[in-house]
Amino acid sequence: MGDEKQHDDQEKTILYIRQGDPKDGFAEVSISPDKLSITANFYPPAATGSFLTYPNVVGKLEQNGITAGILHDIIQETIFKTNTTHTPEKNIEIAKGIVPVSEIPEHFVIRKDLVERKPEIDPNALKIDWHAISAFSIVKAREPIARRIEKVPGVLGKNVYGEETPYQVKTMPAFSAGANVIDHEKGLFAGKSGRLSISNDGAITIEEVLLLKKGVDFTTGNITFPGDVILQGKIADGFKVYTGGSLVANDVVDVTEIVCKKDMIVQAGIEGKGRGALRVGGTLSAKYIQNCKVAVRGDITVSGSIVQSKVYSMGFIRMGDSGKLVGCECIVIGGVKAFDIGAPRGTKTYIRCGTNFTIQQELDIANKQLVLFSVKLQRAEEAYKESPDEKIEHAITAIKQKIAETNTKIMSYLPNIDTNDAAFIEVRGTIYPGTELEICHVPYTVTKLQKQIVFRLDKTKGAIVSEPYQKD
Repeated sequence: MGDEKQHDDQEKTILYIRQGDPKDGFAEVSISPDKLSITANFYPPAATGSFLTYPNVVGKLEQNGITAGILHDIIQETIFKTNTTHTPEKNIEIAKGIVPVSEIPEHFVIRKDLVERKPEIDPNALKIDWHAISAFSIVKAREPIARRIEKVPGVLGKNVYGEETPYQVKTMPAFSAGANVIDHEKGLFAGKSGRLSISNDGAITIEEVLLLKKGVDFTTGNITFPGDVILQGKIADGFKVYTGGSLVANDVVDVTEIVCKKDMIVQAGIEGKGRGALRVGGTLSAKYIQNCKVAVRGDITVSGSIVQSKVYSMGFIRMGDSGKLVGCECIVIGGVKAFDIGAPRGTKTYIRCGTNFTIQQELDIANKQLVLFSVKLQRAEEAYKESPDEKIEHAITAIKQKIAETNTKIMSYLPNIDTNDAAFIEVRGTIYPGTELEICHVPYTVTKLQKQIVFRLDKTKGAIVSEPYQKD
């Protein structure tokens, strides 16, 4: 090519541009492998050589097919600087192609908190409750799951030779709406409340049933789930379970705190270790209950025994063929059907029937508050006698107002607390002396061992009477 030469290399193409004589100024031009950029080194002439000129450089570039993206102002400025300072100027970009813009296909971006599940731990906290760190992503109905990102079209590029260069299509995570997930123009939304699950192929589903194959422990954290829970393992000590549906367990359930909005079915037993609390919004079925506080809106069915527990029900307590109530406190509206009640020795068994335990609990709280207010009133009045003061006088007035309000509340509870005077206590086996019974606040203490007997309320006598048990 005369005063310029070109050769191919794996990394770049080099092009030399001269004025003519070897002593003249020249440029060493490098073309990037992707043909999207050209850089040049500019050198001044020797003592008797000629200056490199702008028309010569541009002309040689065009002769070699370089017609696009030429940075004319930079070339002129650099040549002028080289010629006036007589120093080389290196790595100057003199041509720049148009870089293609990748196409981004339509896709979904899932909420960060639903996929990472990293616990937010307060570094300043004195103690971290590791039980509360859940391994599950739980969503509510109509809650957003993922944003829809519209397609961003790709843009073709152009290299320094004026040739179009293709764009790439980015690969995005392929998520799609599965069961119980709504595909909306704005994104993906939960069709129902439940556990978020993502399959290997990206299908997002909401599971209405939570299966806990290994139980509840530090790998799961406390369970708060809006649907049904199937428990195939044990609940480790200190862990809590809240379910908006039913709870089915095939192992012994160790209760720290369990709230079940619907039915609870336990194929084995329930153990509370004296401090566990269980609340069930439907019915409860178990093999046995031991050392636990249990409150159930429906019936309680226990095939074995209820021992050293506090059991409250808005329905019936039904025991199995050999079911025993030992050392318990039971408050039920419907009644009790058991084989044995009480024991020859040990803690007494106390059964109250026909009573709404929820109102009884409110009444108990109100009575405790009344006692506290009365004590405060007494102290305030004594203080006022010793040193009359306007602040103390206002305090006395406020306490009296609270006492009046509490008394009004108590009076409203009393007519509604005993709701079933037809309640009864059925004993198919033995009831032991010392057992205390109560039907609609009418008390009865068992003074001797009795067998196969039913206790009822005789409203005309205002007393509890007994009659022989008749098998259905």
